[in-house]
Amino acid sequence: MSTVVEPGSEEKVALSALEQGTADAPLTTDGADDGELERELTQMEADADRLQKEGVISNDDADMKRAEVAKTRKLFRDLPAAERISIIKRRREIGRQLLDRQLSGAAVVTARVRLNHTRLKPLFEQWWPYINRMSINMQRFGRSTFGENDKEVVNSALEKLLAGIERYVEEQLRVAEGFRQQKEAELRANKEFVFEPTIPMPAMDIEVEAYSRFSMRVLGVIMKFDRAMDHFDFMVWNGIRDQSDVDDEAVNFLKRFNPLGIRGYMTHLKLMTTVRGN
Repeated sequence: MSTVVEPGSEEKVALSALEQGTADAPLTTDGADDGELERELTQMEADADRLQKEGVISNDDADMKRAEVAKTRKLFRDLPAAERISIIKRRREIGRQLLDRQLSGAAVVTARVRLNHTRLKPLFEQWWPYINRMSINMQRFGRSTFGENDKEVVNSALEKLLAGIERYVEEQLRVAEGFRQQKEAELRANKEFVFEPTIPMPAMDIEVEAYSRFSMRVLGVIMKFDRAMDHFDFMVWNGIRDQSDVDDEAVNFLKRFNPLGIRGYMTHLKLMTTVRGN
């Protein structure tokens, strides 16, 4: 955490980098480009229709929201695969840059992030830095960006997504831990050799500054699922579960997390338009 910047300036840098883009990304993917964005956009359209029918937003506001969805769909869904992958790569790069910048005047809680498993590192890099920055900018600029009513709608949607992931991960960890203990006891009772794998070199081991309770909760679910994957490693090593089953569990978590990442990221970009105007 070596660079100190004034509020808003790092968002301007990030947006500028997003707008400039690059063209030399390798043809690889980290699992995020799996259709979740399109499903999220469809949900955003449905939300606009519902809010309009309930009288929460005006017809003009609803039309504006639909136009924003259409623009986003045009920018992302209709791009060639190589360019979509390039966007994911840039988002991760900018996310790493945000982690290295401190925000003046912000009350922070420092946290140690150790992720043993490589599959969770790109998930963290491309979503958490933006969710973290979004959470404090929502406090500072949420009302002027969305209006009081829409600010609460956005916050409620984010809270609902996170609460669902928290319940899922808590269950995954509880079941994995219990199943491992049961099977390990059976192996030892049968005098079978028990492998106890460890990860001496984690995929990520860094210190971050969290700007809100919400972003700390997001960080918590990522690290908690990483702990569940430690139990999965034990089960694979000892022949209790097949590696393909574990891979399916990891993919399922990524798919559950991505809608929160996308909504948080898009909210971050929307807030940045207000930050740039200040």
